[in-house]
Amino acid sequence: MQKYGLLAFFCLIVFTACKSNQQASVPQNKTEITLPFQQNDSIEHYKKVEANLIQKVEAISSYQNPITTHFKKHISRSALKAVEFKEWRKNIYVEFTLDKYKRLTSIVTNTSSLKLDKQLKKTFKKLSFESLKIQNFDPKYKYSLVVIQNLNGIPVVKSNTRAIGYIPPIYELCSDEVNYHNLNKCNYMYITNYLYNHIDLSFVSSLDIDNNHEILPKFIIDKTGKVAAAMVESQNKDLLESFYKAIMSLPKASLPAKLNGKNDYYGYNFPTSIKNIIRNNNDFKKFYYQRRFDKATVEELMKEFVAIEYQKKQHKLIYKVGF
Repeated sequence: MQKYGLLAFFCLIVFTACKSNQQASVPQNKTEITLPFQQNDSIEHYKKVEANLIQKVEAISSYQNPITTHFKKHISRSALKAVEFKEWRKNIYVEFTLDKYKRLTSIVTNTSSLKLDKQLKKTFKKLSFESLKIQNFDPKYKYSLVVIQNLNGIPVVKSNTRAIGYIPPIYELCSDEVNYHNLNKCNYMYITNYLYNHIDLSFVSSLDIDNNHEILPKFIIDKTGKVAAAMVESQNKDLLESFYKAIMSLPKASLPAKLNGKNDYYGYNFPTSIKNIIRNNNDFKKFYYQRRFDKATVEELMKEFVAIEYQKKQHKLIYKVGF
């Protein structure tokens, strides 16, 4: 299975994508055709929910606190000047996890600078556990510290006053996991398996497969464990709308996410490709198993499979109208 990461995020050209009924007219050889990304129609609601989520994280930072002072001492001016802010990288932060003995098990940053990455990690490791002011410690938490913020385009060291700890939503299948890594992995497997098997693959065209078109979904789960808002981007308009419906139908989590011990919102980012979705669809797996000894390539079998799905859909529509 092609590997795509599960990311907790903290990341319009109108054009009609080729529809499934155009599959027969698309040549079998690959055609380098670049189609623009499109978005679902309810992105404004998603952006409002996302903005509130990010604002809450920024609100618990200050210019004068022990963590800010500590990082100011160890981050060089040259490293600070090299910071590049992007739409999806509005702050520079450190994320880390701990085991049940409070030992560091992972540490990452979101900077694109290797020099700054090394300085942030080295500086973080010099922090005392007490200075992080961790409340309700649990190895299922993933902790983060905003270290550098964008002040009118200028990178400024302004850190959180304490570590921000998130426990992701816990789905029933994943209720026995005891640390963040395993819980995150279990959530990924559960959510992707649900989504990849609840979208209408009859909307996939040969063009999607030939050009390795993508699906870029983001969604936010509310304090009760239900999906509150979603934004999906893809070159295939019909498929992204089907994917959006699948996200909004995702079953409620057994336990909602927690921020420093209290129920809160949680954001997911699932970048993937249309081919990856087909490859991991249960019906395609059965189809591939039956045809695995054929001389056809995997991509050829994908095209045949989605064409069959399209024909099945057409037969159902014809039956409904009585022809």
